[in-house]
Parts: sequence; structure tokens; C-alpha cells
Amino acid sequence: MNLISAEELKALVQQSPGLCVSIYMPVAQGTEIQQNPIRFKNLIREAEDKIVEYGFDKKEAAQLLEPVRAEVDQENFWENQSNLLAIFVGSGFFRYYTCPVNFDELVVVSDNFHVKPLMPMLTGNNLFYVLALSKKEVRLIECTAYSPAL
Repeated sequence: MNLISAEELKALVQQSPGLCVSIYMPVAQGTEIQQNPIRFKNLIREAEDKIVEYGFDKKEAAQLLEPVRAEVDQENFWENQSNLLAIFVGSGFFRYYTCPVNFDELVVVSDNFHVKPLMPMLTGNNLFYVLALSKKEVRLIECTAYSPAL
């Protein structure tokens, strides 16, 4: 899982001003995984429309989003995703992250990346412990809010 770190979030926030597209997409799991490419195409279409509203033409919008399409079109892309896919694309910039939290679908086109939905992942370390007891074994498991640290 490609979780976002504080350093990566800082890089997103410090990205030079210009056209920045932020896309958040909840990822369906299991048998519903086939819905993901369709929902993704709808979000890309929405992003293109918002880029055009922002003052660019359709060709420029399509060119800006081409790296996103190329990455997502790779075989098995949807099989390796977590609960949420966060995509950030700008002029000469493209990053995506999987997140173990849930958000609503969202497309934002602005002068800066929209990172507010990711903030809860970076607040504190959310560290806790689970004491697992059985007749033959005693284990102390260190965990975070998103996964056990085995």
C-alpha cells in the first residue's frame, strides 16, 4: 500500500502554483471491483470539464490527465488498491496514493492541491497495543489506526 507520508504531503502543499487537479475516489472491493474503471472514467470526465471551466481547452485538459489514464489502464491496477485512491496531477507532476480510510468522491481543480481529506491520516501516530492471550502463548501486538504492526 502506497500511504502518504508527512514529507509527501509537504511536497504536495509546496507544489508551485498553477493548475492542480485533486481526485479522490473510493475503491470498490471484491466482486464490485469491476465498477472501479467506470467510476474512474466518470471522475476523469468531470476533471476535464472542470479544467475547461478553469480556462483551458479540452485538448490541454486531456493532455494533463494522460499520465493518470496511462497508469490506471495498466493490468491489475484495481486489484492492488485500498479503500481510497487519491490522485494529484499538475503540469509535469503526477502522484497517486492509496488510503485505508473512506471519503466521498471528489474532484477539485484549483491553484493548489486539495489535501484536506488526507489530514486525519497524519494527525498523531494513533499507536495502540492489543494483548492476545491463549493457553499456550501471550502476545503484545503494536498497531496503528490503519494496520497491525506485526
